[in-house]
Amino acid sequence: MQHEILAFDKKTEQLVFSIEIPADQFTTLAELMDWREPDDAMYEYDLSPEQVSSLESMIGRTFDSPEFIFQLSCSA
Repeated sequence: MQHEILAFDKKTEQLVFSIEIPADQFTTLAELMDWREPDDAMYEYDLSPEQVSSLESMIGRTFDSPEFIFQLSCSA
């Protein structure tokens, strides 16, 4: 399972960029997202500003911008 942060332009709703979350961060990601069931990791989620900030710290990359809508995506 691969998780990615997706950034969509607020005006056009077009995908602007994506960032892969390293697989070794799964446990931390599960805690951040408050997943309680194994299937919870397979869905798409809108990310709150607090979650975006935590993800930035987790992966060591700054990407937050008021121009984007952020979602978490999962692919098998």
